[in-house]
Amino acid sequence: MEASAGLSDSLRREMASIKSVSLYEKIAIVYRALGILLLYILWVQTDSGMAGLFLLLVLLTLMLLRWRFPPLGWTIVIDQLAVVGVTFLWDSSRYVLALGMFDAVYLGCPFLAIPTVLYSVIYKPESILYLLLAQSAFVGMALWGWRNHQEEALRRMDEERSRYYETESFKQELLAANVQVAKMAELSERSRIASEIHDHAGHEIVAAYMSLQTAQALFETDPSQAKELFSEALGRLESGMGDIREAVHNLSPFAEFGVVTLRRLCEKFLHCPVEFIVYGDPSLVSVYQWVILEACLKEALTNVLRHADPNKVRATLDITPHIIRLCVENDGVNKRIGSAGLGLRNLQQRAKAVGGNVSTDQTDCFRLVCVLPINQKGC
Repeated sequence: MEASAGLSDSLRREMASIKSVSLYEKIAIVYRALGILLLYILWVQTDSGMAGLFLLLVLLTLMLLRWRFPPLGWTIVIDQLAVVGVTFLWDSSRYVLALGMFDAVYLGCPFLAIPTVLYSVIYKPESILYLLLAQSAFVGMALWGWRNHQEEALRRMDEERSRYYETESFKQELLAANVQVAKMAELSERSRIASEIHDHAGHEIVAAYMSLQTAQALFETDPSQAKELFSEALGRLESGMGDIREAVHNLSPFAEFGVVTLRRLCEKFLHCPVEFIVYGDPSLVSVYQWVILEACLKEALTNVLRHADPNKVRATLDITPHIIRLCVENDGVNKRIGSAGLGLRNLQQRAKAVGGNVSTDQTDCFRLVCVLPINQKGC
């Protein structure tokens, strides 16, 4: 992504020239080719001999160099100097100076046409040459403006593409960070509960165990004290069991809350009845996974509301030791949904950030399936 967004202008132009030639460049090539063709016809008609042939070969060679490689300003100057030199042997060759004027203006460097301007000032040719120079300058300026406009549009597209990729990358980083924060929060909560069990229930159970050992040793020698220690041990065990029940209760709300939330979404959907079925142990689902599942169910029901007119919707949540699978499907769809919308693309990115995926199918009905992995090592 970043590599394609960060291409330099020169590399982008080189790639564009390899793949295809822009329309304005094609027009420039045709304009130059017409100039060379007219020079050839003039050479044949006037029988200028080797001077004209030499000029034709020089112009063709330099034109091919400018077409194959990045703009070479010095070749335009050589073009004009060659034409000026040949004019002393072949007077009609001066009309080719119009090509030098065209190339200089088209390249955006009018100063490269100085040899042509000096020749016109010193030798004062006929007015037709001035008309050709003006016409070539006008065509070159028009194509130069067109090229700049196209390059500016490409530059803006590159910037927009770069911003888009940066935004997508930042979004992925945020999703990964949210998942990591949720995992850390859940691990922190479990660590806190484990500490509570160790600090409270653990101490009570150890104390009860020690009291029972002492009571066992005193049953024969001091039954009354043994009975008192036994009662104390029972009290400590009861207190420890209460601490354990409280810790277990603190572990379960997320699972209950997640299932309850999904069921409540189905009950609130008034467009048609929604059958919600759960298989497996909801306690295996992490907090951040419940958030993704809830968003998937909302998106599926929203698509049903917008695009379908079903009699019934079925939502199935399968929880296995390894994966979580939410499937939402209806019994008919009125019209096909086009490419994935923004909501579905965001869901796919969120699921991908945690190692899962979200897919849709419209073969016989609208079906959305979300599959998320279960982390066996905790969190």
